[in-house]
Amino acid sequence: MKNQIVPTMLTHSLKEFQEKLELIGSHFDLLQIDCMDNKFVQNKTYCDADKIRKIRTFKGNYELHLMVSNPLAVIKKWQSYKKVKKIIFHYESMKDDQAVFDLIKYIQKKKIEVGLAINPETDLTKIKKFLPEIDTVLLMAVEPGWGGQTLNPDILNKAKLIRLQYPKLNIEIDGGVDLENMSRVLDSGVNIISAGSMFFKSENIKETIKQAKELIKK
Repeated sequence: MKNQIVPTMLTHSLKEFQEKLELIGSHFDLLQIDCMDNKFVQNKTYCDADKIRKIRTFKGNYELHLMVSNPLAVIKKWQSYKKVKKIIFHYESMKDDQAVFDLIKYIQKKKIEVGLAINPETDLTKIKKFLPEIDTVLLMAVEPGWGGQTLNPDILNKAKLIRLQYPKLNIEIDGGVDLENMSRVLDSGVNIISAGSMFFKSENIKETIKQAKELIKK
């Protein structure tokens, strides 16, 4: 388990995806692709597996964050792409606990790491039974769907509780992390930070990347 920053690719076209990749791809070995379907969240993003897998300029790997109402359908489009190393789906998108267990097993059979995400209002007791089965729990610190929101500090208490009970589990946070609050986020037990606006809204993206990497090492 290591501290890691995973930039998020929340885009609406192949052109925007390629432009963001050009800005950040050479600085990181793992990027997160945000897949939204305008059903589970009120936004639709670019998530074309066939087109993205043809991009040869990025030498690293991807994780998928599925903010969609039918994760399995999206997973089937991506599962054969070797650069996808982790798939994160939302607890709230599943009909019941058995469906969550079944999808965890399905992803594992494809030799891909599994992440389970929860929205800010979801209580930890609802996902406790799944934590021993997964590689990563992703805590949304904002309402999913849009970048540029402010981090909800209450989510850090969730991270502290999980870290106490699961010292070796990857805890990822998504939403509102910036250079000012990153140290506090890491102190809560989070070891993976996914962030988009921190980089793509920066006036000096290279300097922001440098500072973020320095903070993550501390």
